[in-house]
Amino acid sequence: MLEIKNLKKTYYNNQQTIKVFDDFNLNVNDGEFITIFGPNGCGKTTLLNMIAGILTPDFGEINFNKKLISSLRIGFVFQDYRNSLFPWLRIKDNISFPLKLKNVDKKTRDDEVVKMCKKFGCNFNIDSFPYELSGGQQQFISLLRGLIIDPELYLLDEPFSSLDYQTTLFMLEKLSEIWQKTKITTLFVSHEIDEAIFLSQRIVLLSNKPSSVVKIFNNPLPYPRKISLLGCPEFAKLKNEILNIYSQEILGNNS
Repeated sequence: MLEIKNLKKTYYNNQQTIKVFDDFNLNVNDGEFITIFGPNGCGKTTLLNMIAGILTPDFGEINFNKKLISSLRIGFVFQDYRNSLFPWLRIKDNISFPLKLKNVDKKTRDDEVVKMCKKFGCNFNIDSFPYELSGGQQQFISLLRGLIIDPELYLLDEPFSSLDYQTTLFMLEKLSEIWQKTKITTLFVSHEIDEAIFLSQRIVLLSNKPSSVVKIFNNPLPYPRKISLLGCPEFAKLKNEILNIYSQEILGNNS
């Protein structure tokens, strides 16, 4: 289980004190897919960065299965594939870069990339460079790079925000397929409610700053999930339930 206890984080900007989190708590079960959903600026990315150890909380604890975050294998997928991939490296070397940082030899790295691409159905040349691939393919590379170390925790920060709608739909199915095959504990940040519902087992709705958990919604929709699910009555029912709470609690609309 991922346990976040009594988390506090404050920024100081232009002599302003901005409390992002104040006594924030959240538990995520081992192997669970959770989406963090909330208004812009509520601290979703800050939360992921603290979980990953990129930022340090002012106060509080973040543990995974009773281990410190610093001891974990964490896969992190950022928003913009254009800035996260290395344009001078071939696709296979982009994917295997985290293994290179761990001093894994070149042959082993290449073998691991081939196995991963076969497992998740890559249909492009891994000897090509990022600029030779479409945006969706490049973001798929980012997903695989986050998985190459066999992470215990998989963090995704709005990874589809730079993609067009058609490509996003394809990537939603692909990410859902990856999670079903790996069952890695996954936290997915999104401001798109359809993405949140399609992917996750639970949706965590955050408030405005200082952020707290407004409500956690259980998602009963079965796996495997296909894009046709977006039009089903059960999907619409859950979406309306979340948006009603969002409207009342976040937007202050009680009508």
